[in-house]
Amino acid sequence: MSLNLEGLSELSMWEDWQEIVRRSGDKFCASPIYVQQRSQRHEDFERTAEYVVRQGMIDLTGMTRDAEFGGLVRETKACGPVTRMWLDSNVEIDFLFRQFAELRRKHGTSLLSSKNVLDIGAGYGRLAVSMMPVVASYTCIDPVPISTEICTKYCGRFAPSVRVMPLPEFCEKAVDSMAFSLAINVHSWNECTFSQVARWVAVLVQLRVAYLFTVSNGSMLAGGKEAYATWGGQGESFRPILEHYYDLIAEEHIGLSYHPHALWRMKP
Repeated sequence: MSLNLEGLSELSMWEDWQEIVRRSGDKFCASPIYVQQRSQRHEDFERTAEYVVRQGMIDLTGMTRDAEFGGLVRETKACGPVTRMWLDSNVEIDFLFRQFAELRRKHGTSLLSSKNVLDIGAGYGRLAVSMMPVVASYTCIDPVPISTEICTKYCGRFAPSVRVMPLPEFCEKAVDSMAFSLAINVHSWNECTFSQVARWVAVLVQLRVAYLFTVSNGSMLAGGKEAYATWGGQGESFRPILEHYYDLIAEEHIGLSYHPHALWRMKP
């Protein structure tokens, strides 16, 4: 049996973006295509750096890792020079650590360290590299071919145990030979149409992925109009799709831009 993800690589906004990324070469982090780095105020970096230090830094070696690839470095009082990518990864992993620890306390479920992770729309692999040391396994997929190319090189250098799969290979092998207990989507569903997100969620249901972690654009603190918005048209929210198949365990508005970080558990 294979998965049907036909059409997911046909993302209109990536037709031009792929060429921009390709032309950037090794400086793929310099443009805002993968990570927006210049829209935040300096005080936002300071606030988030203080939060990361207070919570306990997770990726101790990656503060400026992406500077080599064009990532913007900001000097902070809390922990010195950092990139947004490093701050984001630490905030995201800390959120998951805390939520799974609380689930363990209340229900006796397993901790984050036991999870086999599927990162959907993994980009160049920045979260995979930071998170691989604290989980059981990590698999990256992305419907955009240039992202898979870069992710393969990036993870191959910094976290070789991360598995990076082209979408066709994933569709062919996932059902028969792979089991995931946690799926992750950080911002990329905001770059998909409503029907594409629905197809991704249907795949997670088919694979019986028990937990889903999402980080979405926008902030619900400002009324929620941008949070969970899909690409194009009126930006229809994909949150109802998630709520149909998954129960919300926790949602926090944290990080540089107070994006909603949410952990979901599949309905019985």
